Amino acid sequence: MHSKEEIYYCQPVFRPPSEAYSLLIQLTEGCTFKCDFCMSNLRKQFLVRDVKLVKKDLDIARKQYGPNVKRIFFLDGNAMVTPTEKLLEVTKYAYTLFPKLERCGVYAHSKDILKKTDEQLEMLSKAGLKIAYVGFESGSDRLLEIVHKHANKSDHINAAKKLMKASITLSATFINGLSGGNNPESSKEHALESADLVNNICPDDDRNWYIAFLTLMIPSGTEIFRKKVKGEFQEMNSLEILQELKNFINQIDFHNQSAICIFRSNHASNYLPIKGILDREKDKILSTINYGLTHKNILRPEFYRGL
Repeated sequence: MHSKEEIYYCQPVFRPPSEAYSLLIQLTEGCTFKCDFCMSNLRKQFLVRDVKLVKKDLDIARKQYGPNVKRIFFLDGNAMVTPTEKLLEVTKYAYTLFPKLERCGVYAHSKDILKKTDEQLEMLSKAGLKIAYVGFESGSDRLLEIVHKHANKSDHINAAKKLMKASITLSATFINGLSGGNNPESSKEHALESADLVNNICPDDDRNWYIAFLTLMIPSGTEIFRKKVKGEFQEMNSLEILQELKNFINQIDFHNQSAICIFRSNHASNYLPIKGILDREKDKILSTINYGLTHKNILRPEFYRGL
């Protein structure tokens, strides 16, 4: 008796929260970068999988789930690094199998986006690659260097603009708490430089784009965990985190008042779920933060937080 064919996954898989109901397809394994806070390549050696194997997984998915799949997310850490012709091939193939497909998405590092030409990104967009999740982490060049992000603020701005030019939706994340506790000046720099980054990438039209804040978690095995154990890094407390977020929101000032920047700080790692549209709902967002700062009892307990 033949065993049922299964879609291949290299565990653990990493996907954005918003892709929870998407079909996950393993295009790459791990990540080509090793940031101090991240665990995406601790247990994996990076590779781009053979296109034939990726197509085989898509075929199996078609048999298992039928033709009505609407979203596909290509794993893993920075699948945008995949050579353009391979990424094009698997994206186009996915659309032949799933006629109701609305979008394919990937994680992307700013440097991977910058390595692709405007023409390549436009081809990918037309083929159906419609969203890229980019970890900005911070707008502070000093902090980005400390955590070995291998990209600076200017890289993030240029990468965001390249994506927008190609009509690929930007979904960017920052990390609250990256500067560490008992360091209000560093925290303020992180907040203000990050807000300046976001102000600088605001498009002139009313397309949807996304900015989210995660709160730093420190899993064992990461470089930041080693620094914490050695006493070289201290975590921020919940009120310091909220103050940092407040400093960020206060500095948001878009030149385009019709912009639709969907803001989220409601990941499982966050102390206080917050959502709104920047910067038109700035006052509402600040009001929520201020309530959290004065009513600590409503904040998510440590044991409820997770990646």
